[in-house]
Amino acid sequence: MLMAMLMVIGIAWRQNQDSIRQESFLLHNAWKDSRQSILTDIRDYAFWGEAWNRLHLTVDSVWAFDQQNFGPGLYSEYHYEGVFVVDGEGRTRYAVINGKLSDLPLESWLGIHAVPLIKHARALAGDESGMTQNAMIGSTPAIVAAAPISTGKVPGLGTMPGPPSVMVFVNLFTPEKLKAFGISVGVENARIPNGAEDAFKSPLLNEDVPDDSPIVIRWDSLQPGGNLLFFLLPMLFGVAIIIGLAARRVIKQAMNNAVLSDERFTQLIQSQRELAASESRFRDVAETASDWIWETNAQGILTYLSQRFAAVTHFDVAHLLGKSIDEVLRHDDQRVSDWIFQQRADGLRHALRCYSVTALGATRICSLIANPVTRNGQIIGYRGTVSDITLEVEAQAKIHYLSQHDALTGLPNRLYMSEFLLSRLQAQPTLERPLVLISLDLDNFKPINDTWGHAAGDCVLNEVSHRLRSVLKAGDLVSRQGGDEFILIVSGLAGEEEISACCRELLQEIRRPFSLGQHDAFIGASLGIALAPKDAMQADELLRLADIALYKSKHEGRNRWTWYTPEMAEQLIHRREMERNLRKAIVGDELRLFYQPRYDLQKGQVEGAEALLRWEHPPTGLIMPDRFIPLAEETGLIIDISTWVLNRACSDAMSWPEPMYVSVNISPVEFRSGLLPSRVAAALNNSGLPAGRLELEITENITLENPQSALKVMQALKLLGVRLTVDDFGAGCSSLGYLKTFPFDGMKMDRSYMNGFPHSPQALSIVEGIIGLGKAFSLTVTAEGIETREQLQELQAIACEEGQGYYLGRPMPVERFRLLLNEPLKPE
Repeated sequence: MLMAMLMVIGIAWRQNQDSIRQESFLLHNAWKDSRQSILTDIRDYAFWGEAWNRLHLTVDSVWAFDQQNFGPGLYSEYHYEGVFVVDGEGRTRYAVINGKLSDLPLESWLGIHAVPLIKHARALAGDESGMTQNAMIGSTPAIVAAAPISTGKVPGLGTMPGPPSVMVFVNLFTPEKLKAFGISVGVENARIPNGAEDAFKSPLLNEDVPDDSPIVIRWDSLQPGGNLLFFLLPMLFGVAIIIGLAARRVIKQAMNNAVLSDERFTQLIQSQRELAASESRFRDVAETASDWIWETNAQGILTYLSQRFAAVTHFDVAHLLGKSIDEVLRHDDQRVSDWIFQQRADGLRHALRCYSVTALGATRICSLIANPVTRNGQIIGYRGTVSDITLEVEAQAKIHYLSQHDALTGLPNRLYMSEFLLSRLQAQPTLERPLVLISLDLDNFKPINDTWGHAAGDCVLNEVSHRLRSVLKAGDLVSRQGGDEFILIVSGLAGEEEISACCRELLQEIRRPFSLGQHDAFIGASLGIALAPKDAMQADELLRLADIALYKSKHEGRNRWTWYTPEMAEQLIHRREMERNLRKAIVGDELRLFYQPRYDLQKGQVEGAEALLRWEHPPTGLIMPDRFIPLAEETGLIIDISTWVLNRACSDAMSWPEPMYVSVNISPVEFRSGLLPSRVAAALNNSGLPAGRLELEITENITLENPQSALKVMQALKLLGVRLTVDDFGAGCSSLGYLKTFPFDGMKMDRSYMNGFPHSPQALSIVEGIIGLGKAFSLTVTAEGIETREQLQELQAIACEEGQGYYLGRPMPVERFRLLLNEPLKPE
């Protein structure tokens, strides 16, 4: 095979060499023919009487070029790029370059070779012959032909002293023309070498004629030997591989046959050992497995029981062999043996849940698997396993219980309650005996968690669940929905009086004190009641209506029960509509700020203004804050509203003269969020208002809900440099301690103290006492609600520092407020 491959390679190499020689021969002959052709063409033109008269004796460009006797046709038809006529003195008298008349001399093309060429051509004048030679014009090969112009065979033509003129043709072989030249003789990609190294690569043709410029032509040989190698070598390789594989297979087969007999004998011995080990392993598994293995004959009589059976049931195996399997395993609906006889050898795994009673009297739940034992297609017995699944069944039951009951109180959860409610609604309650659904929410439960911790809260919830169940009768349901929310489903109550009595008893139980160690805790509850079929017959709708009634109960004072009425749904829809409109108002620029001036009562000039929010609702008109601020606090919109107010108030105050300040009311909800200082800082930065010109009014209740948290927020605000004023002082549970603890700069008397002032001695004494208290704590005291001249004069007399009220100025838009900035105190 190796010799054959080498012979093929040698033949291919020789074919390639022969192809190169043939292509070189063709190119050489074609080049020779091209030289002969151009020589013939130039002789036809040079030995012509008209050329003697028109190009030698005189140069007639019109005859030669315009009339195309010796002009563009030589380029378009013969493809001669250069046509020249050189006179006896060596001057180029006529030139056509690429078919266009030109003034270029012959030397611009042939350089130093032009003079020898003309000289050699004139030497041929007596023979009426011409000459050709190879030339390199730049990097382009060319054939140059030259011949002296003569009279030809025309007698009687004029003469001219001096040597004859010489006609020169130049055939440039551009890359395209050279490639076409090669294709004409069957040679691909004929070209000039790219460099000195390429000029010596094969294949090449060297047209080196004495006294001529050497011309080297490269081309791409057809390489016929390559095709031979392409087809034959892969075939030879394939044959070699096939022969090698066949030889290897024969050798391998021979070796395998030699070893096979030894292996078979070894395998036989190994199989006998494995069979013995397998039998021993099966006995060990059968005796130690958690399941016990049994076997019966075709009649269901036990013939085998593993030792695991004795460990589980405490029975003696030998005592039960020969008895029916029904004495070991039992089922409530059928005999176990009857179920076993129904099993078929279909490859499917069938299991029966049954039970057995141990020798100690304990009942164990079992899972039985049985398969028939066949021989020659006949069932000769049955065998299978029994698994003790008592713990698994008990765990599943516990999981099912936990999925439907609250982990803390043990009460049914939302899932159980939903199923229970659906079953009670399917019983079709009547108007006389309605199904009562009570939504119950604990009041004042959160302070227990906050004060004594969640463990105390859990104890209270457990006690609440016991008390609620003690009120209801068997068949009714108490369910915990999460947190401090409960659902009660009660049936069998006739009329509103019995239902009210039940609710009253529920509230009485919850109001009783809860013992938390050395302390007693007190809570209340709000109840919402919905009835089926009066209010609804769908479970989800009934729950929704009860929640609506609960919401109403909480907002009407708590510690009470409220019956659902259709008007409540309408109120809720109205509330949601207002919430939707309020959200639109925030982004729709419907909020407005009015400013009520605050005067320095001693100087009689405006010191600042309180920013008061209004909602300019397009259909309704101007809405006062007491109608929408509580809703905003419940829904969390108060944060967005307050941010808008802070930014707008600070921006408006920038147009007031210094040191006039703006006062903004802060909601308790904003204190709970903890983001108030950052929002105030952002408003100040955005507007450029100095922090000292912003006052925040804070109600005293904020200091009572969470004193430590409120103190941290106030300290952060004071670090910004803003003023803090306690609003509506005296309206809540006022304490002198918080005035000392919290960093207030001022306080505003609640407007209720202006009732009866100054005519009532009691009111006068209280106001004087509050002013004195403020001065004792170095606080700026502001009187709100000044509505008469007498009140203003008395406040000035008792040295009250600041005041505001309708008598001094009503809330007004910012444009109108700016008009008051430089005016003295002129009460309305």
